Amino acid sequence: MLAASLVVGVVSAEAKTCDEGDTRQEHHVGNFNFVTSSWVEKKGKLRRYISCVKNLDPNSDLLVTWFIAGPFQTYVPATVELPTPRLRDDISPRPVRGCIQYGNLGERTPAEFMGTADDEERNGKEGNCAPATQVGNEPQGTDLPPDGWQDDVRVFFPSDPDDPHDTMLEVTGKIGIAPIPGGVTGGGFQSFFAYSAKQYEGRKLGKVEDVTVTPVFPIKSDFFAAAFFKENKEATGLSRDGSISFDVLAPFSNAWRPAPAFYEFRDKHGRVLGAIPMPLFQSSGG
Repeated sequence: MLAASLVVGVVSAEAKTCDEGDTRQEHHVGNFNFVTSSWVEKKGKLRRYISCVKNLDPNSDLLVTWFIAGPFQTYVPATVELPTPRLRDDISPRPVRGCIQYGNLGERTPAEFMGTADDEERNGKEGNCAPATQVGNEPQGTDLPPDGWQDDVRVFFPSDPDDPHDTMLEVTGKIGIAPIPGGVTGGGFQSFFAYSAKQYEGRKLGKVEDVTVTPVFPIKSDFFAAAFFKENKEATGLSRDGSISFDVLAPFSNAWRPAPAFYEFRDKHGRVLGAIPMPLFQSSGG
C-alpha cells in the first residue's frame, strides 16, 4: 500500500490503467486474485475520480462491490479490468481506507482509494467495511461544465443470477450531461445514458430482454424522481441499443454540485444485478 503522504493531492493529466493507478493493491485472498487501484483526473473546475478492479484469474469471473468508490455489485470477467468513474467537485483528493466485497459469499478485504472529503467522512462513520449510503455535505455550488460532460461506462452482469456464468451480459455506453440554456429558471441540464447491450463473449444464455433499468436517487429523491419519471417509465426495459435521458431544471439558481445517483440493472424478479453511476447535479438553489 502506498503511504498516504505520497498520494495526497495527486491529479493525473492522462488516463491510466489499474496497474498505473495511485493506490494499487494486489489482493490474494482465498481462491481470488485481483488488483484494486484508483486515481484522479482534472476536468475543468471538477475532478474525475476513477476506481478500478482488475481480475487476475484466467478462469473465473469476480463479483465485487467496492463500497463508496464503485463498482457496485458487478462482475469483472476473467483477466478484465473495470474502471468506474465519478465526477466530483472536491479538488483535494486524498487516500481513503475503504473496503471491497468480493465473491459470492460476500467476503471483504481493505481496499484504499483516492476519494473526497465526503468519502472520508462517510467511511469514518460507517467503518471501513460497512455498506455505504450515498450521502454528502450540503452543496456549496459551482458551475455546470459549459460544454457538458460525458464518460465511457462498461458493466457486466448476468440476466439470471442463479446462472451467472452462462447468462453474463456486457453493457457498454456513455453517460453524461448536456447543459440547458438559462432563462427564468436559471437553466439546467439533460442527463443521458446511451448504451449497447449484448451477451458477453462465449456466454450464450444471457437474455437482454429479461433486464430492466431503474434509477436510484439517494438524496433529494422526490425532486429527481419527479424529473426522471416525467420522461421515463419506472422500470425501463434493457434493449440491444437504447438510451435514457431526462431534464433537471434549476428552480432558483444556476449554482450546482455533482450529486450521487445510480442506474440499477434488475432481473425479471426485481433482483439487483449490477449498477453504474448516473451523471447528476443538484442545484444549491432548491
